[in-house]
Amino acid sequence: MMIHAPTHRKAPPTISGVSFLPPHLHLDVITPMLGDLETATSGGRRYVMGKLLAQLGEAASASEPALRDPRRRTIRNTLAQLAHEAERLLPDPEAFARGARLITSTLTRV
Repeated sequence: MMIHAPTHRKAPPTISGVSFLPPHLHLDVITPMLGDLETATSGGRRYVMGKLLAQLGEAASASEPALRDPRRRTIRNTLAQLAHEAERLLPDPEAFARGARLITSTLTRV
């Protein structure tokens, strides 16, 4: 009699469908999410900011080949500032929104 070992299949890794979207579709979700910052609790703001950073980062990466070096640097620096703001104990939603809008407006001109 042959004993069969259980076959466990690992689930495929979770892949974000967002990274396959064109850059302008990443940006379409930014404005509604920025509105959520105003009404969210401090913890909720940090969560939304993290989601926004992911979207902005994906859009920036996808648009990077079309950007000139000064704009590329500005976007990278602004993303770093946004990440710092999101990590603060009491993040400033207005400062975050200003930076996010700067990146969004820059990327929509690409």
